[in-house]
Amino acid sequence: MRYRAKTGVLAAMVCVIAGMSLPVGAAATLPYEGIPHFGHVFLIVGENTTYSHIKPSNMPYLLGTLKPRSAWMTEYRGTTHWSQANYVAMTSGQFTRCEQQDYGIACHQNVPNLFNQIDVAGGSWTTWLEGGSARCDTGSGSTCDPQGPCPLTGFFTTGNPAILYDDIEGANGVWSETDKSQECLHHDIYAGNPMGIFNKALGDGTVPDFNYILPNGCDDGEANCKPVNDRYTQFDNYLAKEIPKIMSSPSFGSDGLIIVTYDESERQNGLDPKYGYGQGGHVAMLFIGPQVQPGEYPGAYNHYGLLRTLEDGYRLNGYVGYANDVPAITPIWSR
Repeated sequence: MRYRAKTGVLAAMVCVIAGMSLPVGAAATLPYEGIPHFGHVFLIVGENTTYSHIKPSNMPYLLGTLKPRSAWMTEYRGTTHWSQANYVAMTSGQFTRCEQQDYGIACHQNVPNLFNQIDVAGGSWTTWLEGGSARCDTGSGSTCDPQGPCPLTGFFTTGNPAILYDDIEGANGVWSETDKSQECLHHDIYAGNPMGIFNKALGDGTVPDFNYILPNGCDDGEANCKPVNDRYTQFDNYLAKEIPKIMSSPSFGSDGLIIVTYDESERQNGLDPKYGYGQGGHVAMLFIGPQVQPGEYPGAYNHYGLLRTLEDGYRLNGYVGYANDVPAITPIWSR
């Protein structure tokens, strides 16, 4: 299936669920494709790492500790290249050529998205940014520990999708670099470095329903940084510090879920020549939680399927963008 440009409304196409064709509007009468109700979800995203480059020598915690207790997706793919388009894909089910080229805030859109869906359903969400202290920040005029100006980390214009959606970022739904919505200012926030604000919320049991966790430009595995000087191990160390805190927090409970994935593989020669759906490369993806059945799972899933799975797990109304066209990640749940 090739990527097709889409500007916004929910797709009115037919989805295939459990081998039967039926309109998306009927999804509310179904048991959400066999996906359990989610409590607190913690989605942690790393940067630019090809599946085959992950080894026990550079990621011992991921492979030695997490993989055996997780649902490990063996054929998961990013959606396209480059990074920004993948963050947008996993939260709105579509992307544009502008986002494929990492053009940052110039790519903002008025499209349905997961954050707004959660709002409408009466849920709560936070984007936790380890990379900088400003709220709802576009990277203009801010500083980011420990990397200096925010654009060096990439997380304020390419890896922070909430600020790219007009109905989230701008007051009264009008995107603005200066007149930001109170929602964005309160829910697209600094996580602390290293993650102190987030960790306090974990300990207090005050984290929201959906936690979109974006490490800084060293911890996410995007670049080699001192003293480790190995980007794979840097992300592994980050997971080893944060995941035990999440799992022991009062918010995790019997319906908590941790998801770890990467935005895309290590692209070469710029944009993928197909510019298309499912062409973001082979990346690691795992799910951990009391409702997850550990094991290795095949299947051609990607960020659109992740989005659909989140929409089902949160019992949201319909599927946005191309999440309407792909299967949810259904085989991994305990029955």
